[in-house]
Amino acid sequence: MKKNWTTGARGLWLLAAIVPCALSASACKRSVAEEAEPPSATPAPALVSVQTELVSPLDVPRTLRLTGTLRGDREADLAANASGRVLQVMIERGVAVKAGQVLAKLDVRAATLSASEARAQAESARAQEQQALDECGRYEKLKERGAISDLEYQQKFTQCRTLPLTAQAASARADLAAQNVGDGIIRAPFAGLIAERFIEVGQFVRQDSKVATIVSADPIRLELAVPEADVARVAEGAVVSFGVSAYPGRRFSGKIRYVSGVVRASTRDLVVEAVCDNPERLLMPGMFADVVLEVGSQKLPSVPRVSLVSRDEQSRLFVLDGGRLEERVVALGPALGERVSVLKGVNVDERVVVSEPGRLANGQLVNAQVGE
Repeated sequence: MKKNWTTGARGLWLLAAIVPCALSASACKRSVAEEAEPPSATPAPALVSVQTELVSPLDVPRTLRLTGTLRGDREADLAANASGRVLQVMIERGVAVKAGQVLAKLDVRAATLSASEARAQAESARAQEQQALDECGRYEKLKERGAISDLEYQQKFTQCRTLPLTAQAASARADLAAQNVGDGIIRAPFAGLIAERFIEVGQFVRQDSKVATIVSADPIRLELAVPEADVARVAEGAVVSFGVSAYPGRRFSGKIRYVSGVVRASTRDLVVEAVCDNPERLLMPGMFADVVLEVGSQKLPSVPRVSLVSRDEQSRLFVLDGGRLEERVVALGPALGERVSVLKGVNVDERVVVSEPGRLANGQLVNAQVGE
């Protein structure tokens, strides 16, 4: 019995020693096999086909950025030019009026009476003048016959010379009185718009009282202040382009017509005015304008419009650098047709992507197809 137990124990011990060695050998073989197998290769990224075009020079206008203010082509503060109480007012703010149109009427009854009195005095003076001329003719004959003394003749002759002057003065007073009556009807001096109205019915006005402000808005003037350093680049006939905040995205144009001959000492600038057509009456006097003034031409790099992408409120494009794309932020200049000039960001003879630039990314590998 004791002999059998010893034999069984020895068998278990041998089995325990052999199994780990077998497992270790199997693991060693598998490790060697894994080391012998080469690692799987990473697939190369697919190339994206793109179309490119050359950055070429473009003649574009050289511009000067300024600010300006719109003014009426003609502006006037109308005065009553007569005294009296306002009887009628025929205008309101914003109303269009024609030249000669009645704007208001004053009570001119006192002026009418004064005019009647002045006319009567003028007629009396003319009658006295005629009578004096007749008497002077008789006195000439009496003087020739020696019927009157030299003193009497000189007195009558002086009267004959002064009475025509008196009659002339009386006629002038009558004309002035008649004008005062006519000034009781206030008329528009030119066609335009009523910007302000200063009188009401029942109000008493004097000759210097303001009645209304009238402006002519078609054409309209654009007043600019050109810095002293740029004065030599501005001349009559230059084209201006401008925008106003009331119509974002819309541009208006005009030409320089009036150039001041003096640089203002206080601000060191030159006042110039451009005249702009305004048939739709969209532009109003007093509006602030953002102005681009053409002052010559210059050569700048240009790219096709289709190569530009707008991201984060910036203009961007992709430049071909070897086989990769380089994304750049560019500052744009004036556009001519389908090409846009670039102030900063690309150089002439570089190549930019023109085929669906919005789907590309910086550093992407591409297969470039060369265009013109």
